[in-house]
Parts: sequence; structure tokens; C-alpha cells
Amino acid sequence: MIKTVKQQARIWIDSDITLGQKNSLVSYCDVDDGYAIAALLRSVEVDVVGISSTLGNTDNIEVSTAVASDFIKRFGPNSVVVSKGAAKPLAEVTDIPEGVKAMAQALEEGSLKILGIGAATNIALLIKHYPQLINNIDEIVLLAGRQSIDDHFVSGHHQPKPFRDLNFEADVDAYKLILDTQISLVLVPYEACKPFWIKQHDLLGMLKTSKVARYLAEKSEPWLLEWELVFGAGGFNPFDLIAAAYLINQDWFSSELWDVEITQGPSDTEKGQDKDYLLCSKHIKSGRQVRYCTAISDVSKGILLDKIKAHDMQHFVLGMSHINIVVDDVEKATEFYQSALGFEMARDAQGELMDYQGVTMSEFALDAGISDGKVDVDVRFLKHPQAGMYLELMHYRYPKGNSTLPPQAKTYDLGGPRHVAMEVSNCNEVFHYLKAHSGVTMINTNNSYHPDKLDGFPITFFYWIDPYGVQWEMEEGRQMGLSRGIV
Repeated sequence: MIKTVKQQARIWIDSDITLGQKNSLVSYCDVDDGYAIAALLRSVEVDVVGISSTLGNTDNIEVSTAVASDFIKRFGPNSVVVSKGAAKPLAEVTDIPEGVKAMAQALEEGSLKILGIGAATNIALLIKHYPQLINNIDEIVLLAGRQSIDDHFVSGHHQPKPFRDLNFEADVDAYKLILDTQISLVLVPYEACKPFWIKQHDLLGMLKTSKVARYLAEKSEPWLLEWELVFGAGGFNPFDLIAAAYLINQDWFSSELWDVEITQGPSDTEKGQDKDYLLCSKHIKSGRQVRYCTAISDVSKGILLDKIKAHDMQHFVLGMSHINIVVDDVEKATEFYQSALGFEMARDAQGELMDYQGVTMSEFALDAGISDGKVDVDVRFLKHPQAGMYLELMHYRYPKGNSTLPPQAKTYDLGGPRHVAMEVSNCNEVFHYLKAHSGVTMINTNNSYHPDKLDGFPITFFYWIDPYGVQWEMEEGRQMGLSRGIV
């Protein structure tokens, strides 16, 4: 039978990433946002469409924005842009931050799941200023909550005081606004994260693997040492990674549908003060129900760390994209492939025909190895409705190539089609990897040749030739399904 194709979930990450930045001479900021973002970028189950910076681990929005931007520049795809979020809590915000506008634009393009692993200010502002887009929010996953005031966030044997429910306490008003909606909410609390530990042997194992794993391990060493010395813990809990894991595979989690409320009580972190608590349990009868995660499966740790540690190419190559054929007439070739094999005109996610006549953009020419940046080409995609295969028909007006077919190779002769295209999740990383790989020749051997994002399209690509004369295209920007084979 044919396996049903499951589409990737489009997700937005709202993060207070600080990745080991110092917050004093002897104390470091959390590193777990980095683990969460890395795991999501390397999971075919999700399509990360954008990241907004927020407060929480830091009170300076410039810090979380800069760290997020640097992390994506190092390890992220061209398609993911970091946008600066709110610099103050909800009650003090007077305008709409760029991060909120970017999130709204992503929602206008389609439904979205939002991961909140920092202060929820941006998410609340999105709801406040773009109520017409609420129905496009499939789900909001938040790292926050506890079952009762008596639940304390303690990980170490001699921890001076419990951890705060940081993301909630950073902007309580934002949570109040979110809870006033009927948007589907998932809470991933401390209790679900506590059994999941990153220890010294995990970091040592990461140092020998992928670039992002090595980077995270190096950033984590001071953080691990702080947990060991200050808290008396044998490792650290990567809280944000657990919340991200829910979007990768919710079957890893035990969860309940319980009511939630915000209530006040004596603070467990500051003596003599009261504070707000986000509570969710079977005893609460507030009328506002959320999904509350109580535990995560032990198998999740190995899988999540394997995603981060895997060979840098393993999670970038997502599947076959299309087969390119250069033709003398796109209309004539379309008629042939329709009548001979049953191909049909292909359509994009918005239902528009993938038929682009007279393409002249310089980025296309440069990505295709045409060094003068000039091109005039018709491009049409066909799709086979049963096989799911795409053909990319191209007719070049400029530059002019050979106008006659080469001699037909026998089935056992070396050689291949003009190019075979593979969809990848990070064109820049794949480019640098292949350029340094033995036997690979780039279509343009100039040192300046590199992939550029097409103007007006979410597409980046480059061409290379293998030792056997097969020309390949590595392309980033088209969403891929999860299941592509015949069972």
C-alpha cells in the first residue's frame, strides 16, 4: 500500500536564548534554549518558520536577539529569520515589536504552532493586536506551570532556593491574556523535565560529533559546573529542550486535560513576599482547560541527543525534490509527459500553478553557475499524481547552450541526467560541507560562488558535479512531507 504523507508542522519559536552568557562574575545564563532550537532545526517532523527573541533568561532584549541571530547564522537555514521581540513586559509595551509582526505574517501564510520558551509577552501581543489570526494558531506550547503551590522546583541536593517558574513570572499579565482565549494550550512544567538530565558524559559524547553538538557542549561546561557546585546536582535539566520535544513527538509524553488558574500565595523564592502561581491539576475547576504534561518517556533523551549529535549532513538532506530536464519548448514537452506518462501541471501550497515564464532574476543565474548573472529561462513544474514525482522543465533563451541532443548513452554507460535535485534544510551548511569534500566540483569554480536566496521566493540552491559526471542540485525552501516511500 502507499503510506499516507504526513505534513511537517509549521512552528514558530519564541525564545529567551542566552546560551551561557554571563549574568555575573561567577554565574551563567541558561543554555537549554540552544538545545531546543538545535533539536527542532534537525527534526523532519517540524518546519521552523521563524524565531522571535523575548525576555526571561535576560532582561535585555538586545542580548537574546543577538545570541539567537548568531546561533541561526552558525547553524540555521537561510529561511529562518530572527526578529526582535518586546523589550519590556506586556503592561509596559506601547508599540508592536518586529518579532510580533513577523509572527503575524507567518500566521497569515498558514496555520502555526507556537513554542514559548521565554516570557510570553510576544505571544500575548500577537493575540492582542491580531485577533483575526487566532484561528490560525493550532497550538501554543509553553514551558511553565505546576500542580500546587507546594510543588517546589528543586534539582540539586543543596540548592539554596527553588528555581522560579521563570517564563510565567517574567510576565504574568501575558499569561492572563493568553488564558482568556480558547486557543489550545499545552503546559510543559518542571515536573516533566526533572527526570531528564544532561551530564558530563553526555557533553563528552557531544564533543566528538556534529558542529552544533560541539558548540553546545562547549557552552554547557560552565553551566554544568555551576549546577554541580552551587546546586549539588550531577548534571542539569534542559527544560526548554523538553518543551521542544512535545512538538517533535507528543507521544513521548504522559499528559492530562486539566483546568488551569493563576492564584497568589507565599513566595517560595523570596521570603516574606507573595507571588502569582500558574497552577494546573485535577483539583482545579476554573473552566479553562489545558493539556498538562506530567512526564516524558526515557527513550526521548537518546533520540533528541542523537538528532543534535548526528552527522551534519544526516538531518539536512530531507528527500528527493525533482528531476530537471532542459527542453527546446516547454509547451511541447508538457504535452509529451502528459500523454506518455500522465504527468499534470504542478501547483504550490497556495494552489497557484508552478509555471514561471521569462525568469531573469540575477540570483537564479548566479546560483545556477552563470557567472555574468544574466539569464532568461522558462520554468515549469509537472507532478505525477500517483508517484508524487516532480519534473522541472526548463527552456533557456539565454544563455544559449547546445541545440542538439548528445549521443544517447547505453544503459550501462557512465553518466546521468542534467541534474538530480535534493531538498535540504540548510543550504549554506550543505554547500560548505560539499565544497570541502573530495571528488566534488562546484558548477562555478570561482571562490565567490555560493548559494543566494531568490528574490521573492523562499528558495536557495546550488549545483555541483560528482566524480561520475552527475550534476546535482541542493535546494532549500520547499516543504517536504514526512513519508515518501512505498511500504
